[in-house]
Amino acid sequence: MSSPRASEQEASREPRTDRRLLVRYRVLAFTTATLLIVLVFVGVPLQLAAHDNSVVNVVGTAHGFLYLVYLYVALDLSRALRVPLLATVAVLLAGTVPFCAFVAERVLTRRFEAAVAAATASGQGRERGAP
Repeated sequence: MSSPRASEQEASREPRTDRRLLVRYRVLAFTTATLLIVLVFVGVPLQLAAHDNSVVNVVGTAHGFLYLVYLYVALDLSRALRVPLLATVAVLLAGTVPFCAFVAERVLTRRFEAAVAAATASGQGRERGAP
């Protein structure tokens, strides 16, 4: 019979499958990506062609603040899912390249769903928020 401490250590090696982590990440990934696309494809051309800085000032500031929150949430989810370091860095940088945050969101969502399926199959998947 295994001790409670041994089962805690074994559970700590398993990815956390709290759905709230995924929802927070997805909301911020979509928001950050959308703001970056508006900034790059609307704000910058307006700034250069019409000398109008209003879109760049508003959207750029919003993207900057939300990107900091995105970094924290993406790092939290990546650590929870035990994502390798290089892939974690790619996810963190995805918020700086237009459309890349959408791709990173899909990759992490698939990884999360696989972790949920594996935890459910092994009988350990009843953490907070797990289906």
